[in-house]
Amino acid sequence: MGAPRRWRPGLVALGVAGAIACAGGVAWTVGNAGERQPVLSVVRPVAAGEVIEARDVGVVRLGVDDATQVVLAGHRDAVIGRRAMVPLVSGQLLAPGQLGDAAGFPPDGQALVVVGVEPGMLPAGLAQGQRIAVVPGAPPSERGTADAGAEAKVPDPVLGVVNAVGRPESASGKGAVTVLVDAGAVRRVAQMSDPRVAVLSTSVKAVS
Repeated sequence: MGAPRRWRPGLVALGVAGAIACAGGVAWTVGNAGERQPVLSVVRPVAAGEVIEARDVGVVRLGVDDATQVVLAGHRDAVIGRRAMVPLVSGQLLAPGQLGDAAGFPPDGQALVVVGVEPGMLPAGLAQGQRIAVVPGAPPSERGTADAGAEAKVPDPVLGVVNAVGRPESASGKGAVTVLVDAGAVRRVAQMSDPRVAVLSTSVKAVS
């Protein structure tokens, strides 16, 4: 067996939300083509594996050069009720390869983990497709729940890509962030006390 794979958030952003990265390219291609046709676009984020509902898709008119890259509006009824194979982001054009009966997600060697975040700790504007670091809060000894002289082992930060964000329903409720991480990092996330979420810049290249 080979060594465990290391994934790169930059590549995940292309593969996981390939729709994000390529949607702009597709939009440019069809936008500069000839005859304008109605095609389907995503108007509400849809997490991988979720059923696509009527309210999740809309229609835009674009010049279509290669209709195999998009889903024509006439196929809307066939789209509703199918599942998203990858996370779909609001504003992207819907592509045939993004639809299926079961999600081909998460990729091999990766996993989705839900992180509960305390009120006020969710970064403003946190959204699907962003690269983040999940970091532990203060260790128990600093919160007075353990022997002050004991050194608590604090898990290392875990890098990942946001798959979904659930905002708290009340001021006292917790938010929930579903994150795509390396499968080997799931336990580290589970061991974190009061995890926090930090949005990363595009300069971050790898996860260990």
